[in-house]
Amino acid sequence: MLADTFSLSAQTGAVFVPRPQTVPDRNVSASRASSPTATPVLPKVASTAILPAGVPLRVQIGHRYRIRKGDAITGKLIDPVYLDDSIVLPANTIVTGTISNVERIHGETRTWALLDGDLTPLKRPALVFNMLRLPAGQYLPLTANATERTADVVNMSGPQHKESLIGKVRIQIDAKKQSVEDVLHSPHKSDLALKFLYGQLPYHPQNIWAGTQFDAVLGQPVVLPNPEAQKRLPVIPPQGHIPPGTLDARLVTTISSATDKVGNPIAAVLTQPYFNTTKTAVILPTGTQIMGLVTQAKPAGVFARKGTLQFPFRQFEWPGGRLENMHGQITSVEGTSGQNVTVDSEGGAKANSPQGKYLAPLLLGALASNSLDADQNAVHVGVSSNGFGLVTRIIAFVVVAPTMTATFAYYSLGKSIIRRWIMPGQNVVFAKNTRMKLSVSDR
Repeated sequence: MLADTFSLSAQTGAVFVPRPQTVPDRNVSASRASSPTATPVLPKVASTAILPAGVPLRVQIGHRYRIRKGDAITGKLIDPVYLDDSIVLPANTIVTGTISNVERIHGETRTWALLDGDLTPLKRPALVFNMLRLPAGQYLPLTANATERTADVVNMSGPQHKESLIGKVRIQIDAKKQSVEDVLHSPHKSDLALKFLYGQLPYHPQNIWAGTQFDAVLGQPVVLPNPEAQKRLPVIPPQGHIPPGTLDARLVTTISSATDKVGNPIAAVLTQPYFNTTKTAVILPTGTQIMGLVTQAKPAGVFARKGTLQFPFRQFEWPGGRLENMHGQITSVEGTSGQNVTVDSEGGAKANSPQGKYLAPLLLGALASNSLDADQNAVHVGVSSNGFGLVTRIIAFVVVAPTMTATFAYYSLGKSIIRRWIMPGQNVVFAKNTRMKLSVSDR
């Protein structure tokens, strides 16, 4: 059963970081044969490192770019890239490339944009990065296709308490305040403000905004200088269990409450080495595969029923192929921006209620009920007419007509109720290469 469940290397396309070949010593080999887990493995020193194909580079764009095929684009790494126990690509490494293609967005996203008054043909850029500029000044060619990753880090929550309606409204008000504070303190607040303004217009330019993140997956291996080669630590395999600590990993497949079933195997690989307590040796090198099972999966349903997903990690595979048991509990994971996911103490993830589920209908209902009053002021008219963004507000200011204002107000109320209460709720989806942290314990 275990062999069938966890033979994932070929099925999931997991990428193992290849270790440099060593010349075995007969005496060392003999001692290994008698005690395979106790002898440190001292790797052969190399002046270069080979970063294999399939490794994702997390790139953040630093400037605003129009979405035009063929335009050059520049970003920087926001996460270091490890090989074995050392960093071979530090954070802030410059990456350059081009916008290789522009795809039209269709389906539900396009439909809701039209209902919100956005008539712009929506586009999604595809990027190809082709050059690295290392901190020392060297330029290295690469081939990496990039997909956008707008991600928020979701930390493990405490015990959940049942909130009253007033409590839920208060939570959503606090969330709105926090989002405003985040914008005000963001280094890209001017772009965020312009993006919001564009979202109020029926037709607007489309940009790759400063701060946008991409996962650029290497299409071919890259040979890198490895100045830390002389300082490499010995690798000591764990003897029966992993000491408690935190693992940094990424998923090698997409998992979703909509498509995964209980019992489905999942896999991730370490993105950073796991050291012993004194950091004098490596227990698990970068690229070690860890494996788990989906133990709970419920898809979202109509009337805003939310999806749930639970996937504890129970084993890891030492690069030689030996399986070891472990207990890995998720403490934080990246969730798509706006996904609104909670991770509980058992490693389960569930989608929360959509933002404004209670507050937005209450406010829009109050505005709609008063929209037919004859003695409306300009502010009341402008706020009530929130059906099609800035255009309806301008029309409402110019033509103060209670019937028109009421139409816009009830249209907004209807959209809010359908979107937040009638349509299917949100599924829990973690895309391939999603980063996460796992707490390892002796449990």
